[in-house]
Amino acid sequence: MSDMAQYYDNAVKYVMLEHAQEFAEFMVGHSDIKVLEKLETEQPTLKAHQNDSTLKVQLPNETAIFHTEVQTDDSRKPMWYRLAGYNGFLINLHEMPVYCNVLYLHPNAGRNDNGYYAYKGMGYEYTLRYKVIRLIRIEGQSILEKQTPGLLPFTPLMKSPEGMDSNRWLEECIDATVSADTDQQTRDILLAALGIFGGLVYEPQLIKQFLPEGIMQESPFFQHIIQEATTEAKKEAYKEGMEQGIKDGKEQGMEQGMEQGMEQGMEQGMEQGMEQGMEQGMEQGKKKGTIQSIMALLEKQFQPDAVQVLEPALEGIDDLQRLRELLLAAPQVNSLETFMQFLTNGNATESGNGLK
Repeated sequence: MSDMAQYYDNAVKYVMLEHAQEFAEFMVGHSDIKVLEKLETEQPTLKAHQNDSTLKVQLPNETAIFHTEVQTDDSRKPMWYRLAGYNGFLINLHEMPVYCNVLYLHPNAGRNDNGYYAYKGMGYEYTLRYKVIRLIRIEGQSILEKQTPGLLPFTPLMKSPEGMDSNRWLEECIDATVSADTDQQTRDILLAALGIFGGLVYEPQLIKQFLPEGIMQESPFFQHIIQEATTEAKKEAYKEGMEQGIKDGKEQGMEQGMEQGMEQGMEQGMEQGMEQGMEQGMEQGKKKGTIQSIMALLEKQFQPDAVQVLEPALEGIDDLQRLRELLLAAPQVNSLETFMQFLTNGNATESGNGLK
């Protein structure tokens, strides 16, 4: 999964599970449903799949499993094949009826999904029906009027009122979310999610213009991406640095030991070289991990090809503290040019110009 896909995926899961009751009512189309439990969503297959939302619910006449998959765009594998797999897995696991849904985010997604899969032959028959909801077919104004907090982040992707241009509709959705009857922390998270989903159809600069300053960077979705990018980069860099350091240490130790010409000297030389090599490797790993984290954060905001030009300059910096200052500045700059100025002029924290 790409970083941007992971970005959307994290935001969808967070909002859907935090506002599970509201989402269940929206998907089923009435309020005669009560969420009893949010279930673990990972399927123990050879390649684990994390479902978007799997709930145990109480319907008027039965207890059932209510499963929802969210698709940003059309699925590469036909959705009916995927849902047949999820449906069978969940029936076997929970031994009760399973009702499946698909929610399509992008206006062009889901046009060919009829919510139906069936085959029969040789005396066998299989039928699967599931509910398909395309946000572009939902009257967005009705959602704004209901002021259901968990649905507000998705309104920019819904049908706008007739005669209203898209920019004005985005502004209306943001205003409604700002005035939502909820606490400030929840409101900020909903606004950040709105910005993420809105990015599917609106220019990022327009979203930044309308959203309160700093909302996206402070959101749990953005922080999760930063943490994942930093952690993975550090792990890989640390591993490479350690391997190279140990290799260099062994070679250096062997040379020192052979020069001493004695078994004891060789052993001491190897130990000394190993220690020096490991220290060098750890330092190299920290430096490489910090640089990769800076690059990952910049590529989420600006053109990746343009960001790649900066890598040689970052690699030329030996001061780890300076690299850490640039890492803190990366998600705050308004433009790549501003970051380049920080990179050229020195300490990125000395001036607030060009920061968000």
